[in-house]
Amino acid sequence: QLNPINRRLVPMCKILIHHPDLADMKPFYQWKLKFIPVIADWFRSARGCKGFFEESIETFQRRELSAMYRFIRGVPMLVADGYWSQQLKQVRVKKRRIEEVEKQLLEILAKKRKLEEEEMQVLDRLSG
Repeated sequence: QLNPINRRLVPMCKILIHHPDLADMKPFYQWKLKFIPVIADWFRSARGCKGFFEESIETFQRRELSAMYRFIRGVPMLVADGYWSQQLKQVRVKKRRIEEVEKQLLEILAKKRKLEEEEMQVLDRLSG
């Protein structure tokens, strides 16, 4: 019989009592990796349930890690996609910097060509 002082814990305690392995993480995949902090916060809050059923701290922590593992394992492509998306962003930033330098170099070369043309004109006037 659950009768905690904090009524917010009742649903959490019931979930932990009736679903000890929290095996089905599929409903949460829609939130992708944004859901990991929610899981962590949920378990942090659920630590208040410890007094309502016998479970060691180690067992509770194993349940928490197991839930995280199941969730992350269920969305491996998101993890990989996140990594490669980050890599792509970094490559694009480097490419943009190079393009900026390239633009500056082209401007410098155009100025050099203009100066060379002016030099040729001056030399023509001197020799002519």
